[in-house]
Amino acid sequence: MKKLEGNKLVALLLSAGMATTLLAACSVNTDQLGQGISDLGGAFQTTAVQETTATETTGETDPDETTTVTEESTAETTAAPTPTSTPSPTPLPQRVDFSDYTEIDLTDSFKVTVEEFEESAHSDDDTAEFAVFTGNRLVITDADNETARDAINLIVDGFYAQAEGAYQNLVAQLKAEYMTNGVIENTGSVYVNFEYVTNGRALSVLMIYAVTVGDKMDRTVDFATFDMLTGHYITLNSVVTDTDGLERACKAALADAIKAKALETVQPQVTATPTPTPAAVTTTTAPVTTTETTVVETINEDDLPKAADFEVIYIAPTASETEGVHMVTVIGIAKDGIIYEADVEIDSYAEFFNRYGTSVFFA
Repeated sequence: MKKLEGNKLVALLLSAGMATTLLAACSVNTDQLGQGISDLGGAFQTTAVQETTATETTGETDPDETTTVTEESTAETTAAPTPTSTPSPTPLPQRVDFSDYTEIDLTDSFKVTVEEFEESAHSDDDTAEFAVFTGNRLVITDADNETARDAINLIVDGFYAQAEGAYQNLVAQLKAEYMTNGVIENTGSVYVNFEYVTNGRALSVLMIYAVTVGDKMDRTVDFATFDMLTGHYITLNSVVTDTDGLERACKAALADAIKAKALETVQPQVTATPTPTPAAVTTTTAPVTTTETTVVETINEDDLPKAADFEVIYIAPTASETEGVHMVTVIGIAKDGIIYEADVEIDSYAEFFNRYGTSVFFA
């Protein structure tokens, strides 16, 4: 049998219903016909099923009997009231209860080891020293977050390898000079240094190595900060909403700290002038007096670095000895190459940090 679908089926049933109505007009309730057609969504399906059943049961019957069955089925179906849908109420937002959440009190969960070393390279007869390699080496030996441990060890090991490579190149150059001339004009040296600060959450490392031959020195500086809780490499842009604003503020704070430190070291010094020995002894004893001389040292503030003098600025979160006060170590490299450091309170700069920066720097 060919299957009828969609609108073709509806049209066929409509035609069958109208034909049946014309053949049996005397028995059709015309008042209910409109209601039956309007409710075709349920009526034509029920009628079709019952018509099929009646046809299969009676086989070949005359049209009057088939028409009677169809009319009764249609009447019963159309008599049912049309259901009306009730819209579901909009659910209220679910309240999330944070009363069971607690803050994590971060403590040092990693161990930093710094090892000092020194080695040198000499000629085969040990009569000439080519170069000296000195400094320290840093390694994270233990950490709860192994990803952070491995990541920062890769950074510092890579920097150390650069310094070691510079040392090997220097030795090779000076050895070639010695083999050519029998002497070397200047011995060389390579110095590598790692400094770190931490606030218990983040670890910042300042890395420096310098290659010196005679009066000439070449220096390389790098800096890295890691979130030891998550293992993320922290850049200033990832923790600050206004990078330029925070850098300007920290440069000014660093310049002020350098000036304050310079003034603190220049304090008046008091020296005592000894009482002269009297030339002759008399019966009248004069009171012993001591003359004090005040020597005041001065500084030229123009010689101190200004905020605009710092070409490079690094900001490292560090620990504070005062509860509720948050500190950073500000590292600035001036135009003349001198590196300055100072601890600066950053609570007044909190507006510069984003949510992640607040969790790291204000831990």
